[in-house]
Amino acid sequence: MRAGLGPTITLALVLAVAWAMELKPTAPPIFTGRPFVVAWDVPTQDCAPRHKVPLDLRAFDVEASPNEGFVNQNITIFYYDRLSLYPHFDSAGVSVHGGVPQNGSLWAHLQMLKKPVEHYIRTQEPAGLAVIDWEDWRPVWVRNWQDKDVYRQSSRQLVASRHPDWPSDRIVKQAQYEFEFAARQFMLETLRYVKAVRPRHLWGFYLFPDCYNHDYVQNWETYTGRCPDVEVARNDQLAWLWAESTALFPSVYLDETLASSVQGRNFVSFRVQEALRVAHTHHANHALPVYVFTRPTYTRKLTGLSEMDLISTIGESAALGAAGVILWGDSVYTSSMVSETQPAYN
Repeated sequence: MRAGLGPTITLALVLAVAWAMELKPTAPPIFTGRPFVVAWDVPTQDCAPRHKVPLDLRAFDVEASPNEGFVNQNITIFYYDRLSLYPHFDSAGVSVHGGVPQNGSLWAHLQMLKKPVEHYIRTQEPAGLAVIDWEDWRPVWVRNWQDKDVYRQSSRQLVASRHPDWPSDRIVKQAQYEFEFAARQFMLETLRYVKAVRPRHLWGFYLFPDCYNHDYVQNWETYTGRCPDVEVARNDQLAWLWAESTALFPSVYLDETLASSVQGRNFVSFRVQEALRVAHTHHANHALPVYVFTRPTYTRKLTGLSEMDLISTIGESAALGAAGVILWGDSVYTSSMVSETQPAYN
């Protein structure tokens, strides 16, 4: 007579089956047919002809460039100045297109959306990733801290100018309502419009969701990487955004402070886990694919990621169930120390 399964193994099997049953289907792979994609989105096309530094990129599933002159790519990033009339303040504090979203013209913005979308994505096929990179303000009022506080200040000033007799608490409450409502409309209607123009692409906003787990600076020894509970709750307030998105694009850029450390691994892991939680929570019958933005170097440096940190970013994202990672970089790579990053990626 065959011995039965032990209670521990039986329990493990039951839990595994239950976990598998809770998983929702996600969008099928759109590039290679493989479940995990590693994409290179760095403007290194001039490295060999201009800088005599050949880069072997055959290991990557997808190659693209964020430079403005490149169109019809597998990955298209729409920066603030490439997608119609995004209201914001520039680096000098000057209002552009109204400054705050409630002072911008959503109607005029939508009227001008089609042209840049059709310019950068010129055909319906093949499918690709389309990322909107709006980082000047955040749609949740309380998240506009530090240099983004100008959006709260301006919102309060707009209300106070119309209601000079109102007490400050009423002004703040009304300013928050007007800002968040307009921010939501700008983001939602933009997504709806661009999806209608290029429905085969997967659309979402860069850095959404975020985890705000940067407290390693203050609490290095006790840092766990966990997303603060309040930020998880605030991400759930953005259910309207997740419902309209067709992909999520979190970021796990590593500061050199986190290099080759357990803290760095935890920083990445919990940011990806939070994106996957959002991806599985806000759609009834399917999960959104998660494409994780990372960099081939540390932030503000051109030092290539260590082997441990490549595993912590690319490997951890794959292990947790992301659809892929996008290694992003700007023109600094082609104008300066590109040769330093070459050995790590060959």
